[in-house]
Parts: sequence; structure tokens; C-alpha cells
Amino acid sequence: MSADYDRLFHSPDATQPPEEETASVDRDSVVPGIAGPMPTHAARPDAPSGPSSGPMPVAPPPTKTAVAAAPPPRQAEITSQMRPTQATGQQRLPNGMMRVPQGSPTAGARYEQARPAPAPPARQAPAPAPSQHFAEPPSEGRAVWTSAQQVAAQPAPTSAATIGNHRAIDALSHVGVRSAVKMPSQRGWRHMIYMLTRINLGLSPDEIYVLDLHTRIRRNARDSYQIGVFGLKGGVGKTALTVALGSELSKVRGDRILAVDADPDGGNLADRAGRQSAATVSDLLSDKELTRYNDIRAYTSMNAANLEVLSSEEYSGARREFNDDDWKGAVGIVSRYYNLVLADGGAGLFQPASRGVLSTVSGLVIVASASIDGARQAAVTMDWLRQNGYQDLLGRSCVVINHVVPGKPNIDVTDLVEQFERHVPPGRVIVLPWDKHIAAGTEIQLDLLGKTFRRRITELGAALSDDFDRLERR
Repeated sequence: MSADYDRLFHSPDATQPPEEETASVDRDSVVPGIAGPMPTHAARPDAPSGPSSGPMPVAPPPTKTAVAAAPPPRQAEITSQMRPTQATGQQRLPNGMMRVPQGSPTAGARYEQARPAPAPPARQAPAPAPSQHFAEPPSEGRAVWTSAQQVAAQPAPTSAATIGNHRAIDALSHVGVRSAVKMPSQRGWRHMIYMLTRINLGLSPDEIYVLDLHTRIRRNARDSYQIGVFGLKGGVGKTALTVALGSELSKVRGDRILAVDADPDGGNLADRAGRQSAATVSDLLSDKELTRYNDIRAYTSMNAANLEVLSSEEYSGARREFNDDDWKGAVGIVSRYYNLVLADGGAGLFQPASRGVLSTVSGLVIVASASIDGARQAAVTMDWLRQNGYQDLLGRSCVVINHVVPGKPNIDVTDLVEQFERHVPPGRVIVLPWDKHIAAGTEIQLDLLGKTFRRRITELGAALSDDFDRLERR
């Protein structure tokens, strides 16, 4: 065996492995302290030993070339042995091998200590961020430099889930939902087909338009919304208009609506609405025990549309005319119990009662007859409002052109409408046709009004209702 060792390590024919192969020897086949692989037969503990009884010689430590980082180990096992190199602290044995210094641990397959697990590769340090103190680039071709730190400092995009001021349930109120069941038509040929065949064709365009008008009328009115009805010329139909408008609003809205006779010249509002009580505004003001709605209801009259009316004193028995104090006192009481209050004003704007009404109302209706004389009176009313500090009230006013006599008038109504639309918002000039039921002068009932007349009253109510939710009032 000694001859084999001598021939193996000192024979001139021993093959010297390339440096690359030496550096890539499999780590599992290398014994600590030996640069080359251990021969296969030397790793057996029961293998016969040579004359020398010392420990297994090992090769000197690897040179600087071997210390360099080696590529990943190869699978092929190299069994050739490197020649020993000159190393400090090693001793050559007679057989040509090198003795390991005494401080070295015992080598050999039997005495091989457990090798620690290879340390994980060191994490590569991130590249340093560019400094914030770069020299300013030259003026030509200057560009904006954005450092990595500036990019990291940019806030992440905010999602809807991180916004705490908005609730998800609130957004669903704007989502349109289509009903699975259509509302059947209530009139016309669509209604006839539905009644005969039960085929539901839905509402007609005209019925949809009416539903939209009713939706506008049902707007919530803040506090107690007050509307004045004025006409400088008598006989233009302002009292009949007050009753028809109040009845339509009450029919559609379903809440408490009161009409007050504020005409100091002896108005007949209670007679056109259906008088049920002989009490007047003076009786209401003299009562100091008004604490509930039923206390107010004892002084009013109610028609079939649930419109309540508070009449003024009879002209023959009144000791004085209705003035602004009477109006303000009555409004201060009834505004706590009624959602809408309509005022049937007088013919003059300089009267104290008219000034009192204008100081509290939030909406206005200017009534003019379909004649050149009535048109002039309406124009004078609008000019007076503009010149006396009621510009805002004029912006919330409607103009009604009423046909008080049958037949074609002596004025171009279409041209008159265009002239009035320059002074009021669009859609607030309403033309009322002549109505036989209104001309009779009796108690007004909605079911007896003409179809076109009632449609125009509904449009008037919708136009006034558009201002219910406006912040400014007077």
C-alpha cells in the first residue's frame, strides 16, 4: 500500500488537474483541510494503512487562487490529487506527505466533524439612492430630476375604500332601478286595450308628463311657504285663480294649505271656495287661546279638495280695512300649522295690506287679462316690483294671462308671452283659456274645470314649486 501511495502522490506521471477543476470540486467529496478530493479507498475506516501510523496527511491550505469565489459545484467527482504546496507550519513526512500542524483538528472520514449548514448568500445591498444635492444641470437641455427617495415619498393612490367621509349606501340613491311591473294607463286607447285584453302598454307620454308635474309639486317646502296673487286691474280672475291653484296644490300634495282673503276692498274668496264658517280674520286675531291646529280649524272653511279658506270681514260691516298688521298677525299664527299659505291680494300695490303681503311672501303670481289693457297693467306691476326693491321676488314670480271672455282676443297672445318671458324665468308665463265653470261665478270645483284649464293650473303649481327648496326667501 505504501508503494501505491508513493506512486500516487510522487510519480512523475501523476496527472495535474486543471485549476478550474480543482476549484470546482464537489464539496461533499472534500475532507476539511484537504484541497483535493479524498481518494475513495482512503475514506474507508477499515482500509489497510501503510507503514506510517500517523494521522492521514492532508494538503496545505488552498492558495489565494483557490480562496476566490468558486462557481457552483459540479456533479462530476474528480478523484485526482493536487500536489502539496509550500505552506508555513506544515512538516514533510518521510513518505512525502505533509503533516498537519498540531492545532488543526483531526482529519479523516472517521473523525470528520459535522459541517455547518452553508450560510445563505449575502443579500445584495440596494443601490444607494441618488443624492439630493446634485449639481444643477446646465441650462441647455435642463430636465427635472426625480430621485428614488422622491418617488418613494409620493403618496399612494387613494381608493374609495379609504375614503371615510362618504358612505357606500349614499351612492346607491343615484342608481336607476327599472321596475319589473309597468303602471297601466288610466285613459285613452291604451286604457281600452288594457281593459279588453289585459295587455299592459304602460303610460302614455302625456300621463308621464303629468306625473312629472305632480312630482315637482310635491317638493318639500321649508317652513311655511307663502304665495301672493296680485292683479292691478279688477275683474282679471285673481280670486278664481287663487281657489283653483290652492285646490290643485292641496289635491296633489295632500298637506295643509290655507288661502287668506287679503283684499281690503271686500273680497269674495270664501264664496268661491265654499263658505262653511262665518268666522273672519278679525275673529281669529281676537282669540288668545290658539295652541293647536283644531283651534285654527274652527275659523276656516274647507272645500272638496281640502283647501282651507280664511275670509275677511264683510265690507258693509267692517269698521276698518284689512291692513298690514292684520296680515302679519294672521300669518304669524297660521304659519305654524300650514305648509303653504296663499294670499288673495287687492288691486293696488300702495295699499298697506298689499305692502304687508309683499314683505312676507316667497312667491308671486301676477294675473293679467288677455287684452291690451290687462297686459299694460301686468307690465306696470313688474316695473314697480323692480323699482321698489323686489327684484328677487320678481325672479320667483309667474305671469298668468287669463281669458276672461270667450272668443279670440284683440291681442296676439303668443307675442305677449314672448314679451313677458324676458322679465321672468322661462316656463313661468301661463295662458289660461276661457272656462265655462269659472265664468259662472259659483263655487269652484276641480272636477268641473276644463281639461286644458286644469292642466295649466297644474303647470303653474309646478313652476311655483321649483322655488320651494331655494335658500333665499324674500
